[in-house]
Amino acid sequence: MTDNYRPPLADYFDEIEAKYGEDFTFDKLTDDELQTLERLGRHAIDQDKQVTWQEKQNLAPLITLIEIQRRKRGLNGENA
Repeated sequence: MTDNYRPPLADYFDEIEAKYGEDFTFDKLTDDELQTLERLGRHAIDQDKQVTWQEKQNLAPLITLIEIQRRKRGLNGENA
């Protein structure tokens, strides 16, 4: 592990922040953006061995927020 490691999720968040700025809300994300965020989040939590245990714990609420947004939109599963 290196101190400079950034999971793909971090880079994707940077893209989203650049696009939406201070107006960012989960409601503004497109379905594709939401699904990409979920895929990268689940990868960081479940598979990325360079993401620390504490970081994985900190990311868990992200998945919950994505699941709530997915239900609001009527999207099924993580591959909807």
